[in-house]
Amino acid sequence: MADQSRKRTGPTLEAVISGYGTVARRKDLTAAGFSAWQLSQAQLEGRIKMVAPGCFGLPNADPMDVLLAKKRGRRSCLSKARQLGLWVISEPERLHIAVAHGHPVPGCIVHRVRGRQTLMDILHQCVKCGSEVEALCVLESAIVLKKCTFAQLRQSFSGREDGAGRAIIGMIDPQAQSIVETIGRYYLRKAGFNVQAQFFVRGVGHLDLLVDGILGVETDGETYHNTQEGWTEDLRRDNLLVVNGVWCLRIPARMVLEEPELMMKWVRQALEKIEGK
Repeated sequence: MADQSRKRTGPTLEAVISGYGTVARRKDLTAAGFSAWQLSQAQLEGRIKMVAPGCFGLPNADPMDVLLAKKRGRRSCLSKARQLGLWVISEPERLHIAVAHGHPVPGCIVHRVRGRQTLMDILHQCVKCGSEVEALCVLESAIVLKKCTFAQLRQSFSGREDGAGRAIIGMIDPQAQSIVETIGRYYLRKAGFNVQAQFFVRGVGHLDLLVDGILGVETDGETYHNTQEGWTEDLRRDNLLVVNGVWCLRIPARMVLEEPELMMKWVRQALEKIEGK
């Protein structure tokens, strides 16, 4: 009889479950190399618990993950994109889930999906469900974070019904540094402005955006810029921009995300001032 107690090499059971969120199906754990005996032992030790027939969760399993297990569903679309670390503007009001049966699930937006969801499945769902700017953020982050390549995106969105996806792929800038920069660039270009992302100024570094070749736009997030180091660096850059004769607006990230129309107003007013109108 094989020694059931021999040590396993590779990821732990908890790590594998964490890869699926906080709950995983028995067949996925079995495919990862865990035996029925190992699953049973982990339950006895309190490391995992059965949350639904054929599904195991961590002791602190997310209640929503437990609900999905009971409904035989999985996160999909924008909800899955956020879990994968892709750029999502805001949490969807209703959870997007994938189920094979396709029946309605209270409080959720249902996507009928048979079999395993691939990254491309998720990206297609985001294009169909999200607004253009929401889909751009997700697809652009997939490129920036090296989850896929342009060639893979183009191949996946080559169908007759994929025109919207191809248009979004055409907007992607692989040099983008953040979701805020992506959103700012999107709205400025939609308004007809010429926008260069990550524009380099000698002695200063890269500006998030350069509008019409004359106005810099920095989209400041609180995490870095509200620190002593960030504040000191911002002063250095601002002073050198003045020395270089470059006008620049500093726009809070929250404004770009929640009040893009105010950002646009400031950009227009600054351009008018620069051009002497």
